[in-house]
Amino acid sequence: MVGDLAVYQDVAAAVAGVSAVLHLACVHGFELRFENSIDANFRGTVNVLDAMRAAEVKRLVYASSHHVLGLHPLEGFPGDTAELAPDAFYGLGKAFGEIACGMYARRYGLKTLMIRIGNADPQVSDARALRLWTSARDLGQLVNIGLSHHDIGSNDIGYDVVYGVSRCAEPLFANRRAHELGYRPQDIAEENLASDYLPYEQMPQRLGRDFVGGGYTVVDLPQPEERE
Repeated sequence: MVGDLAVYQDVAAAVAGVSAVLHLACVHGFELRFENSIDANFRGTVNVLDAMRAAEVKRLVYASSHHVLGLHPLEGFPGDTAELAPDAFYGLGKAFGEIACGMYARRYGLKTLMIRIGNADPQVSDARALRLWTSARDLGQLVNIGLSHHDIGSNDIGYDVVYGVSRCAEPLFANRRAHELGYRPQDIAEENLASDYLPYEQMPQRLGRDFVGGGYTVVDLPQPEERE
């Protein structure tokens, strides 16, 4: 089905008759302006939630991002307990999505798994990405947990945040909640280095090597069009 996230009727048609929703859609990029992100990253997410509410769909997996924490320095980073610190309008939209999903989850009983995806490139490009890289297989495992996990009692999914990361010697996230829900990553970041992998010492500053969000943290926010 082809539709527009900003058109509620399109989203409602896509959601009708399903048992769960995996929400992956977004717009992103260093040059993304706030006004260009509104339809997909803000209005679109609320449309998904409203359509789920109307259709009484009770299970949601929301693809969030490590960029909701992007402005945290890597040195001393607290990991799973870090407060929201979006690094640009893409991360801001994902942070909004998390908060909106939380509101609907608590009001309407949606079993909601927020996956803060790390670096999902096929191979690890540099030392920052190494600590938050995820393979497609491991990310798929988390999605499957969100779509199908059933448990009676305190270990059931309510509104939960997990991290889309594979195994790593020095991970940024302990990912405790994911492991409680049965996540067992199969792939190891150090075994998937790109041929042109950059260790920390060789990373230029434009890659934002000292921040969780990488390059998004060192590129200035774009000006609104009317101010250019």
